[in-house]
Amino acid sequence: MGRTFVGGFESTYHPASGVDALEVTGHVARYDEDLDQLLAAGVRHLRYPLRWHRVEAEPGVYDWDETDRVLGTLRERGAVPIVDLVHHTSYPDWLTDGFRDERFGPAFVRYATAVADRYPWLAAYTLFNEPFATLFLSGHEALWPPYDRGVPGLRRLLLSVLPSVAEAAAYWRTALPHAHHVWVDTAEHHTATGPGVDYAALANDRRHVVLDLALGHDLDLGRPFLRELVADGGEALLTLPPLRVDVLGLDYYCHSEWFYDEHGSHAPSPQPVGMADVVQQYSERYGLPVMLTETNLRGLPSDRISWMRYTLEQYELALSRGVPLHGYCWFPQVDSADWDSLLARTAGRVDPVGVVSLDLDGTRRRTEFTDAWERAAAGTAVADLPAVRFQPPCDDQLQGLLPALAHWPWRDPTAEQTVPALSADLPTSRTGSPDLSDHDLDTREHTMTTLPSSAVPATTGPTQPDLVVLSHLRWPWVWQRPQHIVSRLARQRAEAGARTYVVEEPVVEDVDSPRLGTEEVDGITRVWLVLPVAQSPVVRSEAHPADRGFEDPAADCYGELLAEALGDRPLPPDVWIYTPMAIELAQRLEPGRLVYDVMDDLASFKNAPEGLVLRQRRLLAEADVVFTGGPSLDRSIRRQRSAGVHLFRSGVETEHYAQSRLLRTEHERPVAGYVGVVDERLDLDLLDELADHLPDWTIRVVGPVAKIDPADLPRRPNIEYPGMARYDELPAVMAGFDVALMPFALNEATRSISPTKTLEYLAAGLPVVSTAVPDVVADYADVVCLADDGQQFAAACRRVLLDDPRARDRRARPLQARQEWDHIATSMAGLLDAARSATAGARAEETA
Repeated sequence: MGRTFVGGFESTYHPASGVDALEVTGHVARYDEDLDQLLAAGVRHLRYPLRWHRVEAEPGVYDWDETDRVLGTLRERGAVPIVDLVHHTSYPDWLTDGFRDERFGPAFVRYATAVADRYPWLAAYTLFNEPFATLFLSGHEALWPPYDRGVPGLRRLLLSVLPSVAEAAAYWRTALPHAHHVWVDTAEHHTATGPGVDYAALANDRRHVVLDLALGHDLDLGRPFLRELVADGGEALLTLPPLRVDVLGLDYYCHSEWFYDEHGSHAPSPQPVGMADVVQQYSERYGLPVMLTETNLRGLPSDRISWMRYTLEQYELALSRGVPLHGYCWFPQVDSADWDSLLARTAGRVDPVGVVSLDLDGTRRRTEFTDAWERAAAGTAVADLPAVRFQPPCDDQLQGLLPALAHWPWRDPTAEQTVPALSADLPTSRTGSPDLSDHDLDTREHTMTTLPSSAVPATTGPTQPDLVVLSHLRWPWVWQRPQHIVSRLARQRAEAGARTYVVEEPVVEDVDSPRLGTEEVDGITRVWLVLPVAQSPVVRSEAHPADRGFEDPAADCYGELLAEALGDRPLPPDVWIYTPMAIELAQRLEPGRLVYDVMDDLASFKNAPEGLVLRQRRLLAEADVVFTGGPSLDRSIRRQRSAGVHLFRSGVETEHYAQSRLLRTEHERPVAGYVGVVDERLDLDLLDELADHLPDWTIRVVGPVAKIDPADLPRRPNIEYPGMARYDELPAVMAGFDVALMPFALNEATRSISPTKTLEYLAAGLPVVSTAVPDVVADYADVVCLADDGQQFAAACRRVLLDDPRARDRRARPLQARQEWDHIATSMAGLLDAARSATAGARAEETA
């Protein structure tokens, strides 16, 4: 048995932006040139996209000119196209609600029927590319239009799409009985240890669901994800007419394998089973011939060569085991665009993954990978392909593969194969957190057209740009990471003649028209948009009925009002974002530098706004500098972006909390206390159990209740809820504790948290008992006592009272010294200045 090379061209159309990958990469204009290169290499089979959004730009009106021309050329030249009718979101614009549009099903069947009738000579076809991956990202992850979410969202899209695919498949089977139906989808594999085992089982079940429903295969309702899908109202999916698949196309990338453990999820997996095993599993599950329909690696040409060597070696390993593999497709033939943000930001950025590279002017450029691919396509043995060591970031991503590649004759990349690093990380500190004070917008707001400048001494022009901070947290609320950092940056900016604004989410009030409210506080200018109630009637939160989000349609005027109020300044402002929901507002301000400080995994929080994941991907693509608030968050963010990302654990004001040691007095019974927001991240059952096991103690929970019903809080005689306390009151509050608590639930919302209160408790001289939050385990295991449930918490509280506080201080002191907020803010400002200098230099070079 041998290998058959297959070609392919990236073609996704993104209706939200109107960007068409075939046009961005220039294939529409250069298809002759691209086909020449492919066919000259001896490759005759290729996956080829039909552009439905162009063919049927008006409902029921087909324009076949381009399709006739290209397919005619392929046929004349002896090529065998596997036509691809819908590649991801490549449907016409008039299907305004995309896959959820009630017109989608009938329109798709009509279009698919028309294609079959017009090109009856076709030998192979894919009716709908990557149905699981596409509908999961569109319907479950809210990443692509129509931005649906969760199991209900996926169920809605499956019910809209799968029946029409089944109907079209039946027609093609009758009209083109000789042609092969190539079903193409992602080839995933999930493994886990410890707390991740259940999720891996769910993900492994989920990856098969769409094809199983289409084939009527193994529809056992004991399966975890299928059961959930059916229970949500997907019963009709169980009775779809089974369609026939002739070849199962599998798309395998380095991120196709995931691993889950107590630290969260990891992709690429550090313990991959390998492509051959994954392909073999799919083949045996379905009993079908298979084809590797996509693989590539985002990296330097030498990285791509080594990945091709690996996948070809695995391809031949699978063949040797008897797996009926019928094709190897490096995808795409020409560099792609915008997949670095998973199409969240479609701006035509070249994605270096192709056989042929793409220059900015559209010129095709051969690389050493082009040469290697052509040699492999011509039959060069795998062992004769180069084995060049992977370079950053591929070397880190692919660590898990290396044991299986120990037999390779590795060589280091040459100087010509390397690219100098553009930036370096500056790892720093951690923790910090809460406190509370109420705010009353009514008493502080005033109408304005220009923002005050009282914070600016400025007798001369500013040497720094203004700083505009866009935040989902209101400045006077819990004093935490944004307030610590921004207050320090504001002082630095004021010394340079620049102003600092903290722009908060809108509120509604009894006003006639939208206007801005402001308040001068802590050396910064607070700004918020006040909307008439009638313009924004939908309450976002019952607990805070006046609050609205940046995404509120009535807030579309926010950017214009804010830009006008900021006025003209000599330098474009630096815009610093704490929530991706503010990205549109940031863009309206035309920032000189865009900073994203990722302090939480907001998408995992309760009541996360729709579209947050999409906006985060856009923000990660747009931002000049990205800061992360903890190791888990940092790992998560670096999977989406590696350059310009800097880990800054939250910090502490040691002197502030050290007051607590002087304020401590004797009290009647021991107190175990918590300070911070009380929301879904706390394990309320654990608190209840703790109170039950410490009847002679007081459990004191200090902080505001948010996003959960106060009636759900455990009520026992020895539990107190004194409410909020201001930041300046916290040392006295902690002086009343004997033990500090961090009873966080271990769930999706806490998987990436790095509790800021850890170092504050320690600075106050308190022993700390915590659940095994991954970042606490990673950073504080030698100074924090870990416990799993209320009984263990109670035992730990009694035990830590006997600890030697001097020994605990000795262990905590180095952490506190590294993580003072002053040092963090100064380091962040330095990195921002460095980014500014780099950009200024680049602009100067462009001008020269």
